[in-house]
Amino acid sequence: MPQFSSEHPNSVIERRVALTEALNESLERFCLIKEETFDEVVELAMSRMAEAIGVGQITVYRFLKMGERYRIKPLYRWDAAAGELFIGKDLLPEDSTFQGWLSALLDHQVINTRYSDSSEDEREFMDSVGVKAFLSVPVFSRGDYWGCVSFQDMDNDRLFYEDCLDLMKSLARLCARAIINDETWHHLVEAEERTRAMLDAAPLYTNLWTRDFQIIDCNEPTVVLFGFKSKQECLRRFAELSPKYQPDGQLSKHKLRMNLVKAFEVGRSFFDWTHRLPDGTLLPVEMTMVRVRYKGEFVVAGFARDLLQIKTMESNIIRLETESEKIYYDSLTGILNRRFFDENLSRVIKTLSRSGGSLSLLMIDIDFFKNYNDIYGHSAGDDCLKTIAETLASSVTRADDFVVRYGGEEFAVVLPNTDEEGARKLADKMLESVLDCRIPHSGSSVSKFVTASFGVTTGKVRNRSRADDFIIRADELLYMSKQNGRNRSTYGKM
Repeated sequence: MPQFSSEHPNSVIERRVALTEALNESLERFCLIKEETFDEVVELAMSRMAEAIGVGQITVYRFLKMGERYRIKPLYRWDAAAGELFIGKDLLPEDSTFQGWLSALLDHQVINTRYSDSSEDEREFMDSVGVKAFLSVPVFSRGDYWGCVSFQDMDNDRLFYEDCLDLMKSLARLCARAIINDETWHHLVEAEERTRAMLDAAPLYTNLWTRDFQIIDCNEPTVVLFGFKSKQECLRRFAELSPKYQPDGQLSKHKLRMNLVKAFEVGRSFFDWTHRLPDGTLLPVEMTMVRVRYKGEFVVAGFARDLLQIKTMESNIIRLETESEKIYYDSLTGILNRRFFDENLSRVIKTLSRSGGSLSLLMIDIDFFKNYNDIYGHSAGDDCLKTIAETLASSVTRADDFVVRYGGEEFAVVLPNTDEEGARKLADKMLESVLDCRIPHSGSSVSKFVTASFGVTTGKVRNRSRADDFIIRADELLYMSKQNGRNRSTYGKM
């Protein structure tokens, strides 16, 4: 099945929750006062990120401009298989593939690519480093291009989830920002400088509290979330942002103080909280409080995860999934429809044109279906279409292949990266599977059961290839199958 429908919406929510937790924990790592060196903190944070995203490696690349070109230095690489952090010292050899990707990164674009969509040169490079897919996020510092953070899947030829790109970009930029700050203040020892810098870089709503329960600082996302005009206004009016009682019945001021005391004593505290926005809307959040050093003394940094956003996102994902089913799925048979075919065949051809891959297209027509309807009635005809659709769809097992109801009693099968032999085998299997359904058909002149005719074409996808070229050729071959007696497949190259 195509990627957008391959997973239940709840798995999207679970991924986003896992990534948000990793973001929160990574932020804590960079702010907490512990005995680790900075490299050890990076290792802990990157290993947590890799676990949440499900990748084998994360690499932070520093791009150094030398004349008109950039040279690349891998600063840090977390390798999940080895279970350790590698610290780079040398520049990588100049590589034209890197230079090709660089233009997209310089244009603030995220690179989300997989092996099967890549050009021959890109595949050669990916083979050399053992990568099947990667997502690279550009990082800028003081307006200049600094480098990128790359999440690398060593096992799966896949695209990274579009619905989680915002969180992966936040993880990448948080990690890079910590490294940039460490480069900047390697000669400083005051922990409060690091705390302040990470507070400003945090993508979550964050604030700082003193031992006497006063809020003394916050970051820009806090100001934006609560709709204040400035940080000063936010700090002055922050007490107004909570109702008198929390949903668990506790007084807000007592619950806040209890958790602040706990954070100061043991280092951290976790709890649920509800804010009240200036317009009266209640905002549920999950709070994490961590003890950090700031201006020569310990304070508590509070990081909030917006639970309302997660609930709203869940509702939106379910709604969008329902809408996509209406848009892209055939209401009778339940398989993909002509609209999906038209939109995605062009996308497949564009992708394959970059790598010079092969595409096979099958056009299928149920034999003498009008006779079937005339004899058995339209209700039985609908049942026949459902059975054939299910049979054809169940014959396709690869993630990128798809079967659609093209119209009436006609179906189409799109097989990216499939040669002529592979297309022949699948068509023969489908032909036999249709007959094995053993749907009685007294109006057929070729069998006492329902049969189908196939037109199968295969060709290399080139820059000027069009979807219509494949459709017209497959239709010609389907017509030949009908002319030559039906219940058969006719094969031909583009």
